[in-house]
Amino acid sequence: MVRSQFHPLQPFFPLETHPNIILTPPRLSDIPKLPDLMNDPGVCVWLTGPPHPYTLEHAEAWVRTTVEEANGILQELKDAEGSDTLKLVGGSLIRCIREIKKDGSDVLIGDVHLRRCESMELAPGVKNNGERLEDSPKLFGLVNMQRENGDPEILWSVGYFLATSHAGQGIMSNAFKAILQQWAIPRMGVRRMIGESYVENYGSRRVMEKNGFVFREILRGHVEAKDQKHDVCVFDLNLNV
Repeated sequence: MVRSQFHPLQPFFPLETHPNIILTPPRLSDIPKLPDLMNDPGVCVWLTGPPHPYTLEHAEAWVRTTVEEANGILQELKDAEGSDTLKLVGGSLIRCIREIKKDGSDVLIGDVHLRRCESMELAPGVKNNGERLEDSPKLFGLVNMQRENGDPEILWSVGYFLATSHAGQGIMSNAFKAILQQWAIPRMGVRRMIGESYVENYGSRRVMEKNGFVFREILRGHVEAKDQKHDVCVFDLNLNV
């Protein structure tokens, strides 16, 4: 018997190691809550992409984009219902980390974002039809973005954050593990991924190490954020070997 195309999301994914933590798609109701989370000094200090200070307008733009992406994936899965095989999709639905309160409500405490790499800069030895692409960053990005969903040669990247109130409890390590094992690998066909972390962010580095990533190198002054240059650790996950 073929499982539902929405497996294992029914309608959310509980974290086995933390009974009060669930993984869900993004929601528009996250918009008013996101600025406080993203402006938390213990969160924003490790982030390079999001603007700072993070405003309600930033939250609205980001959440609406992620909800639209999630709705697109949901529609693909709906269209594939009844198929003999589970459909491979191009993104993760179980990405938002939420804590369930005693009254049954839940609150957003973090996020794990998986996306295809658009830059060649950190890609390790990628090939196209047997030819190496290291000398052509734009070509690599184009090739990587055009590969069909489920292609084992797609190079993915990961970014994540967690409220400081919930740090140090193993939540992010186990949430990322669940997303990899329960969705990214079986439902997206993920086989190759890179991760980056500030050298000083030992917690983030440990999350990747616990999930099978292998340390590759330190890039000195690789990232400039909030008027400072940062050394970055690069990690690789390769399930093709």
